[in-house]
Amino acid sequence: MKNSLMVQLGAKPTLQHFRKIVMNLPTRERAGFMKEAFGLAFSEWRSLDVVYQKFLVALIKSERQQFVEFVRKETVLGEFLYDLKNEDLFVRILNLLERPSKKHKTSYSRLAFSVLFAFNVDWEIKGLSDKIRYAKADRDDLFELFEGIKID
Repeated sequence: MKNSLMVQLGAKPTLQHFRKIVMNLPTRERAGFMKEAFGLAFSEWRSLDVVYQKFLVALIKSERQQFVEFVRKETVLGEFLYDLKNEDLFVRILNLLERPSKKHKTSYSRLAFSVLFAFNVDWEIKGLSDKIRYAKADRDDLFELFEGIKID
């Protein structure tokens, strides 16, 4: 897998070259080629040259949704997703915790990307990032959150 992909991409892989290769493949082989590239990032990361590491980071950033689906469906990590009790409350609390400030700029798509690796929710990155961005926690949400806490 590693060698065949690297032969096609050459010593200095770029997203442009990768996309050109993918576009020239038959439609049914495109997904397999993407899986090969994502799999390379998982299986060979430490042994890859910095050039290939940077390429794979750029590829994953440009194809975040496909990468999330790959990790969740094609790797063992998909077996460890946590089931949330209350997805809507979780999203509102995330909004409250990760609001942008003068000292902290929030990337909602990056936050959504991370959430999808940990929690068993049926959202896509774009939809989840919008949900987090526009969610508003109110007094009732905080009451619901704290009512389960017992202070001895």
